[in-house]
Amino acid sequence: MTTSRFLQEQPLFGGVDDQSIAAIIPLLSEHEFSTGEAIVREGEDGDSLFVIRRGSVEVLKASAAEDGVFEKRIAILKVGDVFGEMELIDMQRRSATVRALEPVSALALSNADLFCIYESDLPTFTLIVLNLARELSRRLRSIDDLAVHHMAMGSRADPPW
Repeated sequence: MTTSRFLQEQPLFGGVDDQSIAAIIPLLSEHEFSTGEAIVREGEDGDSLFVIRRGSVEVLKASAAEDGVFEKRIAILKVGDVFGEMELIDMQRRSATVRALEPVSALALSNADLFCIYESDLPTFTLIVLNLARELSRRLRSIDDLAVHHMAMGSRADPPW
């Protein structure tokens, strides 16, 4: 499948016309990762988001326990899923580690290149950011549901927030 066709089918680029997709393609860099390879690490600086083109990854979050720190899997992402977008929005360090579960190919869009889209094609930039906001909203709703389920199954205490 061509890169253009792949991007047109991804929610991140929903509503973006063919001409704008063609202008975005040169801004993307393709990366290959081996099984078990950490693509991004929690706590590192990040300046790119990734769209999975082939393969799947696990998202891991560090958690402290009495016997040390361990990583807890919080999600599995597959073809078409996006990760690394939070750092482009909140300008903070990576919030989780993402590790390849199998050979992975991913397209990266850097913060600098996203800014180039902003400068050259504001309507396309707006669509991409709106699509990112929708994805983050879906994830937040999912976490809300999970938190309520967890509270119902275990502790009746109010959450710390």
